[in-house]
Amino acid sequence: MSKQSEKVAAILKAVELYAEAGRKGSREIGQQAFTEQATMSWVENGKITTVPITALYDGLEQTGEEEVTYEVEDVTIAGDVAYVRISSTFSKLGCYDDMFTLAEQDGEWKIVSKIYHTKSIKK
Repeated sequence: MSKQSEKVAAILKAVELYAEAGRKGSREIGQQAFTEQATMSWVENGKITTVPITALYDGLEQTGEEEVTYEVEDVTIAGDVAYVRISSTFSKLGCYDDMFTLAEQDGEWKIVSKIYHTKSIKK
């Protein structure tokens, strides 16, 4: 496996932990994917909202276990920082475009921020 392929695999491990946290409704798994200071943002009615990532964990726990699938749309790496965009589907919540910024620290990639666009919401 090339150095670049190894980097991509390590980056996508954090994204998979995010998806697994959704599948299990697990704060603990989510905490493995994100830095402690990570944020989550979205735009609603033309207004940008940014909250601590703990809001995501609260939502995961409230929703509980569900089916989560995703497709990686883009991975861009610049040294020890990266950007990943996925298209995700949460069986109870809806479909989203999720964009993550990540950073490498001590050989491990962590999500620093998540911003998302809602494609459809489950009712």
